[in-house]
Amino acid sequence: MDTFFSTRITNNEIELSKSESHHCIIVKRKKIKDKVKVVDGNGYLYVCSIINANKNCVILKIEEKKKSLSPANNLHLVISPTKSHDRIDWMVEKATEIGVEEITFLLCSRTERKKINFDRIKRISISALKQCGQAYLPKINDIQDFRSVIESIEANQKYIAHLIEDDKVYLSKTYKSGESSVIVIGPEGDFTKDEINIAKINHFIPVTLGKNTLRTETAGVYVSSLVNILND
Repeated sequence: MDTFFSTRITNNEIELSKSESHHCIIVKRKKIKDKVKVVDGNGYLYVCSIINANKNCVILKIEEKKKSLSPANNLHLVISPTKSHDRIDWMVEKATEIGVEEITFLLCSRTERKKINFDRIKRISISALKQCGQAYLPKINDIQDFRSVIESIEANQKYIAHLIEDDKVYLSKTYKSGESSVIVIGPEGDFTKDEINIAKINHFIPVTLGKNTLRTETAGVYVSSLVNILND
């Protein structure tokens, strides 16, 4: 059964957006009375039947509504965007599949990309949500200044992963399952010493992700997967 995304839900009906309607009718060739699934990104999965098969505005009748379990990892991933759009896209796709709760893009001193295509990233996240069977869409925040994020963010556990010689611990050894966490990943050129000191002042624990030096997007997917495993 094909899955679509919508937040336009009223009473017992769901309306698909123009793009989702086109995909439903033109690409998937759905017609009246066909059954489809809909996810809303807030934890609900709907089984529906098509009652209006207009390519610009599909209307669905809700036949079944299910509430999914909340994401187990409670992870807020804060990450510097990479220079390549494709690598950002890949990271967002995988983080959505894994079940990250929130993603914030971080502007650091050595960040190579100062702006991101926010609408494109949202579309990629929604597409990943539909394909992987997740019901929760991560909250995605546009790029923000390093200091403002570090000084304002809240979580039970706060970590910063960096490459500079420091008194660091392995994330897998210090992470506490079941508690909210934020993990900060820097740009390819790493954080500056000043940025690391700002993080420490704001109670971020320096961590290492292992012996290998990971690309920014790889590190983001790695910590997302690790937190998922530790919460299993």
